[in-house]
Order: sequence, then C-alpha cells, then structure tokens
Amino acid sequence: MAEYSYENKIQGALTSEFDRFGIKANCDKNACKAGCLNIRKELLKERKRVIQWRILNEATVILNSRLHSESLPLKFIKCAKKLVSAREAMLALKEENGTGLRIVKHYTYYDHYNQFEELGQRAKPQEKLVEDQVYEPQGVIKIILEKGEIIDRNSTRFRADDLFGFSAIKKNLLGVPLTANNKVIGALLAANKYGEESFNEDDRELLVILGTQLGIALENSRLYEKVDEKLQLKVEELERLNEKLLKQQKMLEKSSEIHKKLTELVLRGRGIEAICSTLAAFINCPVQIEDKDFNIKATTAQNETDTKSFLCGKDLILDSSYSRQVKELFHDRKPVEIVLGPERTQYLVPIVAGEQILGLLTALSNQGNLKQLYRTAMEQGATITALEMLKEKAAVEQTKRLKENFIEHVLEGNFESDDWVQHRALQLGFDLEKCYQIIALEIEPDAKCRCKPELYQEIREFCMNSFPDVVVVTKSSYITMMFVYDRGKQPDGARPLVDLLKERLPGVVKGGNWWIALGTHCDSLEKCVLSYRNAITTLGIMKSLKLKNRVICYDNLGIFSLIEINSRCFARFIKKALGPLVEYDQKHRTQLVETLNLYYKYNGNVLMASRKGYLNPSTMKYRLRRIKEITGLDYKDADVSLQLQLAIRLLNYDCPEV
Repeated sequence: MAEYSYENKIQGALTSEFDRFGIKANCDKNACKAGCLNIRKELLKERKRVIQWRILNEATVILNSRLHSESLPLKFIKCAKKLVSAREAMLALKEENGTGLRIVKHYTYYDHYNQFEELGQRAKPQEKLVEDQVYEPQGVIKIILEKGEIIDRNSTRFRADDLFGFSAIKKNLLGVPLTANNKVIGALLAANKYGEESFNEDDRELLVILGTQLGIALENSRLYEKVDEKLQLKVEELERLNEKLLKQQKMLEKSSEIHKKLTELVLRGRGIEAICSTLAAFINCPVQIEDKDFNIKATTAQNETDTKSFLCGKDLILDSSYSRQVKELFHDRKPVEIVLGPERTQYLVPIVAGEQILGLLTALSNQGNLKQLYRTAMEQGATITALEMLKEKAAVEQTKRLKENFIEHVLEGNFESDDWVQHRALQLGFDLEKCYQIIALEIEPDAKCRCKPELYQEIREFCMNSFPDVVVVTKSSYITMMFVYDRGKQPDGARPLVDLLKERLPGVVKGGNWWIALGTHCDSLEKCVLSYRNAITTLGIMKSLKLKNRVICYDNLGIFSLIEINSRCFARFIKKALGPLVEYDQKHRTQLVETLNLYYKYNGNVLMASRKGYLNPSTMKYRLRRIKEITGLDYKDADVSLQLQLAIRLLNYDCPEV
C-alpha cells in the first residue's frame, strides 16, 4: 500500500512536469526515465541561455568601461569563445591607416604530456594568445570583409586554405562582420564548437550581437583615444607653455633682483664702478663702461692686457668691417653682439638718455653667446648707468656753475678779501698751488653762420672737453677763460689751449673774424683780476687797430699798453702827424710813409735802411728830403720822431703774436 502510494506520488509529479513541457506521461519506468532526460536537457538549455546572457552583460560592461582599443580585442575574443562554446576564436581588424589587418587569436588546447596525465589525472586545458599583422586578407576573412556576410560552415564545406589563421583541421566555423558607421571594420570568428554539434541559430544571433557591440566599442574607443590624444597634446602644450612661463617668471625674478641691486647702488651713491662690478659678478663676465668720448669710466679687467682685449667704441668706428654694428649701436641705439673668435663674443649696449648716447656698456664672454637673462641684465645695467651718469653730469654742471660764478666775482674784483678767495677756492676744489692766465675771446661770425650765443656755447664745450680744469665765463659780446697750469710752465701758460682754438675758430666763424687776447700770468687766484683787465685791454686795442684773426698777449703790446683805447683819438692823431704824407702817397702812388718807417726801424742809418728796402742810398736821401718838405717836420728831432713813429705804428700796427 505504501509502495503504491509512493509510485502514485512519482507518477503525479512526472505527469505535472510532462504536462508543463507538453509530454504525454505513461506510468511505466521507461517513460519516467525519458521524461527526466527531457527535463535535464531543457534545464541545461536554460542554464546555457543564462550563461550566454551573462556573457553579453559582461560585454556590455566592457563596452561602457572605455578600455583602450589595444586591450578590447582580447576581452571580446574570450567573451565570444564562452558565448558560443568554441575552442578557438579570432578577431581580424582593419588598421585605421589602411595598411593591413591586425590579427588576434585565442584558442584552448590540451598538452598530452603534462604533469596531470603522469599522475593519472585528467589533462588540464591550456590557453594561448597569438597576435599578428598581415597586409592582405585571405580565406573566409576576405569574404566577410569584402561582402559583409555571415559565414557558418562545417568541415565538409571549406578547404584548409580557407581557414586563414586557424589550424588545418576544423569541425566547424562561424564568422560575423564587425560594422561601425555602416562600414565593415573587421571580422569575428569562432571555431571548433565543444561537442560534435554545429553552431546553431542562437549562436549566430549571439555572435552577431557580440560583433555589433565590439564594432561599436572599437569605434567609440578609437574616437575616445583620438579625443584623448588631442587632449593629451593640449595638456602637453599647456605644460610646455607653463614651463616656459615658469622660466620667464624666474628670469623676471632674477632680472628684478639685479635691477633692485643696481638701483640701490645708485640711491646709495656707490658710483659707476660699483655698478660695473655688480654686473660682472652677476653675469660672470668682465664688464667695461665707457663714456661718450670712449674713455674708460669703470672696468673689471684685472690688468692692461685684459683691458685691451675689449673692443671699444673707437675701435668699432675706425674698423669699416663693423659698419652694420656701428649703425645699430649709435644710430638705432640697439645692443649688438660681435663674434671675436671661437666661443668668444662681446655684447655692447648703448647708454642712452633721451636722444643722447652717454657711453657704452660692454661684456666680454669666453663661453659663447650671452644668455637672455644676462642680456636683459646688461640692458638694465645700461639704464641704471645712464641715471648715474646723468647724476654725475648734473653734479659736475652744478660745480662748474659755482666755479664760474666764483671766478666771475674774482675777475670783477667783487670779493671781500684774499682770504675769502682762498677759502672759497678750496671749497670748490681749486688747487691753490697752480698758476693761472686769463684769455679773452671775441668772434664776429659770417652772416650765414649761427648766432653768437650758440657759437660761444660750442666754444665753451670744446674748451672744457679739451681741458677740464678750464673755467669759462660767457659775456654778451665775448667769453673769458681762466686757464690753469702747473708752476714752472709760465713761458707756455695757455699756449696749448690757444693753439687748439686757432685751429678750431676758422671752422666755427665760417669766414668771419675772431680775436684772442691773453692777460698776464698769475701765481694766485686773487691776482687774476689784473690778468683779466690786461686781456680785455688787449682785446680792445686789437679791435681798434683792426687786427683780425690773431692772438696777442698783453705783454707784447709795448707802448700801446699805456695809452687809452679810443679809435677816434687814434684816427685824429694819425691824421695830424702823417696826414699830408699819406695823402701824397695816395695821390702820386709813392711810398714815402714806408720809407720813413724804414728810416726809424734802422735807427736813422740811411745805408742800412736803403739796403734793407732795396733802394739806392741817393734815392733814400731824396725821399727823406721830400718827406721834410711835404710835412714841414724835422724827422730827426727827438719829439717829432716819437710822434711820427707812434703814428706809423698805429697806421700799420704789427704787434707780435703769442
């Protein structure tokens, strides 16, 4: 009864299950066994479907994971093998540049000689990955790529040559195209399905789905990589730009630091030498500073040999091969770099203030071209040096003005005492051990020439540049110069300056006239008032006697230094003494005035005077008688002789020059 009841229960359960799957149930044991087999098959199919959808989900996750296109093929090949239960799978992808195919193969095999068989155990399956690259598609891959068809064949429907990339013996093969943007970009193939059955319709559909996902994933990955590559390029470009900006920032910081140091030197009044040494220490090169006359103001050269190694501004101007650099340096006011030899260059920067070039700042490098930072430091150094030079120039100009005012008071005799003169002279830096001589100069320029004030300013600068110790005082009609010289050089005195002026003045007045008068020598400043009066007296006499373009010293005036300077008085005196004789010479074209001058010149010696004048003695005597008849004067009388000689000197003044 219990057995019957148990069988009834089994039969009922099987009947309900058979009814669910559409199977007619019989109550015998064979029917029960067959029903169980069918149930198992259905359960296995369901399990297989679950695994396949799980694999598709994994593929979807891979699709959304933004993997690199290089790693995607292997991931999808493994998914394909699991999805359709294949031993081998292959992926053939067209290269983006169109140069061939990239082949990725993955297959499972059993090593019959592995350690598991030696131990009597079941052989463990081995996996192998092969990557290759070909230039021409073959076999079924070529068909899929060219026609975009799905290939599903068994071993009886293809040859070994058709199975490009797989082993020679195959049971079955399934291949689908990979598409992206309506283009075939590759092929996905699976071979050797587990078991004896062939690939079914479900396998084809699943592989098509997987191939579609793979095509989309590859295309998205490639697009992402392109975008990522562009972003990476932008990032690299930004990094390079940032690096460049950082370098520039460091350069600006260092440049600001050296500028601050140089500015502090100027504010502290350290001078041009401190600027020169600071620059040399910063750029690690010898540095030299020249003024506008190419005189060295400061240098870091250790000896004369090092100093001569610099190519100074005067050398540039004199050497025609540097004409381009000279134009850039002095006309365009730009820094220039000159190659002096292997790894030896010189960098020159003009020291500019407004439109004026005050000098040159030079660096000598033995290590090739200067770095940009050092060039910037040199240019900043030139600016700071210009400020220092302007400050020095202003100080010098102020000192010169004070000296000029002081000397003007001294020359006019406008001072309290000799002690005050000496005290003030020491304050202004005069050397009381020197000697002095006053020069008075007046010009009468040509009508086409510049006005007097401009010419006087030019002469003033010329004198002060030639002799820095000279003090020049400018008046409305003339200028006065106090020349300073060492004791023991009294015979020369102001001769060096006078010689330069004699060469310079013809080019200044342009066909006009000029007069230079020298006063007496002085061994102290307070005595310069006398030298000044002597120079002015000499200048007046020169103009009254119409002695143009000459240099005359007061000591050479002789008797004229004792008389009053009055051109009208001179004219009346000459007319009274020599008037009839002058008129006779003009009317009869004779030379009686010259004959009388010869007579007095040789102290009344008729024979010597006639010989020097290339005259016959009888002719000389005849002319002397005619002079006495015309003038009514006894030329042998001492008083008359003095008047006649003075009149002749005034008429034809011939004072010796300095």
